[in-house]
Amino acid sequence: MERKSLFQCPVCKKALVQGEKEYRCNKGHSFDISRKGYVNLLLPNHKGSGNPGDSKEMLQSRRDFLNKGYYEGFSDRLNALSSHYIPNDDANGISILDAGCGEGYYISRLKNSLWASGMEKTDIYGIDVSKAAINLASGRDKAIRFAVASTYHLPLLDRCLDGILCIFSPRDEKEFLRVLKPKGKLIVAAPGPKHLYSFKKELYENPEYIGQKGTVGEGFSVLECVNISYGISLESTQDIMNLLSMTPYTRHTDQDAVEKLKRLNALETEVDINIIVYQKLR
Repeated sequence: MERKSLFQCPVCKKALVQGEKEYRCNKGHSFDISRKGYVNLLLPNHKGSGNPGDSKEMLQSRRDFLNKGYYEGFSDRLNALSSHYIPNDDANGISILDAGCGEGYYISRLKNSLWASGMEKTDIYGIDVSKAAINLASGRDKAIRFAVASTYHLPLLDRCLDGILCIFSPRDEKEFLRVLKPKGKLIVAAPGPKHLYSFKKELYENPEYIGQKGTVGEGFSVLECVNISYGISLESTQDIMNLLSMTPYTRHTDQDAVEKLKRLNALETEVDINIIVYQKLR
């Protein structure tokens, strides 16, 4: 049985139809569906490097950390904003993409929130350039259509999406404008100035505050800016090390600082995240 999808062929840009074991277009290009249920739509010339995206170890640390609920307060607010701003009056349902979905924590929680509120017709997609990320994401939630793909080369049809989430991820605003419907919503989440500041003080002598992030260029208007700030208490050495492993700080920390963290069995730090809701102008 074939199903329509919003995916487009990365080779010829025609619509992809989902079959039992593959996605295919009417030009004869086909892409196998993995045993986990995802499809790889990342062309070799879109990779940028041999193994793009986060590593398997980094992703497993993020999955374990997020599953403990440390960012649940942020995720809940993200879900509330998405439900409020992304329209739900279409009888055929709505379509949402998580661009740079990682291991799928946020988009899976959003799906559960939307379905619990009666929006079961929501068609949800997640892409990430890391095959390891999509492997974990598809294992987390079988109801979401996941694909290995680049946010700079979205394998999605023109003007097909009601909303896009971009959470701590690189983005190509021209691609977002292409795939969003008129007046479609883009919800960007980026770290605020004090995000994880106390954690960074354990790593660096004089850590800097994070500069302004999350702004996008022309083609969008701002509907709302929200700051999510609260404290978290990491409850074990493993949680502390998972936090290190899931952040870019793991690549910029000397071994002495790492050994210092390993001696801690608890740590309090800040969650400081900005969420900006944009609307496509036309």
